[in-house]
Amino acid sequence: MKLLLIALIAVCIAPVNPLWADAGVSQRILVLTQQVDRDPGNPAPRLQRALAYMENNQPELAMADVRLAESLGDPVEAAYIHGVLLYQQRDYNAARPYFDRYLQAYPEQWTALSYRARLLRDIGEKRLALMDYEALIRLNDALDPGYYVAAARLMAELPGRGVDDALSLLDERIAQRGPISSLQRYAIDLEKQRGDYKAAIARMALLDEKLRATPQWQLEIAELLLLAGRGDEALAYLDVAQEQIESARMTVVNRQLLATAQQLQERVSEQLHAATQPAAD
Repeated sequence: MKLLLIALIAVCIAPVNPLWADAGVSQRILVLTQQVDRDPGNPAPRLQRALAYMENNQPELAMADVRLAESLGDPVEAAYIHGVLLYQQRDYNAARPYFDRYLQAYPEQWTALSYRARLLRDIGEKRLALMDYEALIRLNDALDPGYYVAAARLMAELPGRGVDDALSLLDERIAQRGPISSLQRYAIDLEKQRGDYKAAIARMALLDEKLRATPQWQLEIAELLLLAGRGDEALAYLDVAQEQIESARMTVVNRQLLATAQQLQERVSEQLHAATQPAAD
């Protein structure tokens, strides 16, 4: 049964089971219904069919299969899928005990931890959510960068942890996997939040080369320099950004970027003008 649950969990992660890649969800439901009819006392095909019903946006039928599977076998083995179904219906308080029950039996099952971490975050249990995210990071070295950003956000918000811990987590992952843009982007946001514009500028220089070639990047650097009181240095970046925008097709996005560039130009002018004024007595 444990091997079955591992397979079912894999199905929860992937949108389509590769064994059924050529078959539609309706065909899968039909095949599984035949299996259920042949062996009505076996919970396995019912749990598989529940997943198919979930994919087919039939939560009532999915829940019926899950509840019957719980009565036919060990309820703990069905708890993960029951929790996923309730989570997808955004019934977080009802879903939580099912993930708790399943993880009590299988504390290192990282996909269940992933669901519970998001659930706890969504209901405001930030400290408990962070514990699950940190467990995920220990268990699975191949996690998507989004997990690290989610954990860092929680660290930054929690008393006793804070921005330094969040940046340490991000930098540790960057050291392991290189300058992943999503991690570096959030690190830049954190540096800006605490007013360390010099550090934010240094991180901007480490972003992907393709990003550094865009007018958006030029404008972001210019704004950081402006915030750091270095408006004279910002001018060169603003000039490059405006040249790039004006030489391209004037799409909605480019119009917005051009408006941003003009606003920054005005702010730079104000900053430079203020710097030339004599100090009041």
